[in-house]
Amino acid sequence: MTGKNYWYSQLEAKAAAEAKIIVDAFHEREIPIEIGGFPDSAEEDDDLHPGGIAFMYVKDQILAREQYLDGAGEVSEPPERPSVSRPIGILDILREDNRVREVEITRVVRDIVLLRLNPRSGTDTSDREQPDVLDLLDRIDAELGPGIATPNHVLTAAQTLRPCSFTEPQQVYPTAGPYPSVCRDGGARVRIFQADTGLVAGAAETFPWLAGVHGDTDPRDEPNGTILPYGGHGTFVAGVLRCMAPEAQVHIANIFDTAGSATESEAVMGLNEAFGFGFEIIHITASCHTRKNIPPQALEAWLELLRPYKGVVCVAEAGNNHTQRPSWPGAFPDVLSVGALATDWRHLADFSNYGGWVDVYAPGEKLINAFGSGTYTCQIPPNVGQVRTFSGLAQWSGTSFSAPIVTGLIAARMARCGESARAAADALLAKARAQTIPGVGPVLFPGCDGEERCDRCGGDGRCGGYGGRRGGGDCRCGGGCGCGG
Repeated sequence: MTGKNYWYSQLEAKAAAEAKIIVDAFHEREIPIEIGGFPDSAEEDDDLHPGGIAFMYVKDQILAREQYLDGAGEVSEPPERPSVSRPIGILDILREDNRVREVEITRVVRDIVLLRLNPRSGTDTSDREQPDVLDLLDRIDAELGPGIATPNHVLTAAQTLRPCSFTEPQQVYPTAGPYPSVCRDGGARVRIFQADTGLVAGAAETFPWLAGVHGDTDPRDEPNGTILPYGGHGTFVAGVLRCMAPEAQVHIANIFDTAGSATESEAVMGLNEAFGFGFEIIHITASCHTRKNIPPQALEAWLELLRPYKGVVCVAEAGNNHTQRPSWPGAFPDVLSVGALATDWRHLADFSNYGGWVDVYAPGEKLINAFGSGTYTCQIPPNVGQVRTFSGLAQWSGTSFSAPIVTGLIAARMARCGESARAAADALLAKARAQTIPGVGPVLFPGCDGEERCDRCGGDGRCGGYGGRRGGGDCRCGGGCGCGG
């Protein structure tokens, strides 16, 4: 996956390096998956640097609505165009391509099925040319209309699919505490399902604010002390969330286990675990752009399963591509999407997605929280090969880390006010709109409870643990601590 002519070889250096990490991780799985990508020239985006990735997808898989299949799974018979009286189906179109010899059909969720093309071929493509999924989808769109069949997109927590100032996790002094710091209480009895990379072994026992958090073990944090790219991601996110709501019940599912990524079909099947856990908030820390900006249909179908659960809220990161293009699942109307503020908490972070589909912004640059202990070797320019040693905490940036601030605030308000997750989210969004920052949008800041005195402010209006506004008296407790900041 390192050839000079591979699809990501012409991308901007940071985007190419991130793509290589993801592509290689999928290819190294027990059953390898070949990941394709569509480079983005950004011709229609004046504010977007070219050389990024429009979307990533599985090269030999299609997601489709079952009612449009029309036919059997085997497509080895000679193509036979249906009669005028019978509409053409997806499998009829696939039969017309002599590169498609077999289709394996698996149900993903509701009426969405996964079509795996030539599954018996494995990774050996030397005997016969493999079909081009994007070309097949163009033909399906022409016959049936867009959105009936889509790629099996890759959702990722990756930060550098477009050029930006994002950095890999950075070392902090051992004496540093979490930033934003830990609230005294909040979130009692609120159940949160966090779809992420799992929990670093021993983290719940090492960091007091993670006590009681449970879930899958993070496979990217190896027993020999090596931290692979996106190792510690789930632990960091849970740490930020728990700083806002230290009594919330958090379960971290290892769904995005392949370099912080998963295919759409895998993500949906993993999210089904939430129904067994029981939840009031579902927190998703990965996102994707899609072919033609069409909503990913498996995720859309899964969200329909949430509708009977009154008062439940799904929170997702807005994504880190610095574009107004919709990023999913955050762009769905029934998902609360969170963008990131820069270090001054007054401007948009230059990696954050933005636009009318983003519901709220929260601090997401240079946060500090639990990460893991060991060595991490940088793989993103300009620090390729640099070895960083961590002793538990790290500094990290991304909408992955602004989103759990909002989730934590929702959980804290639920416990304080006896509200459902939906009611608490609506109240906080109303507050966010009231303190909109021009040129950014609605914003929420970390705070113990948002309405009562937080007991962190000194007489100078600076919040212990938050550091206050650099050079000014602007309190960071959410505006309700009464310090006059």
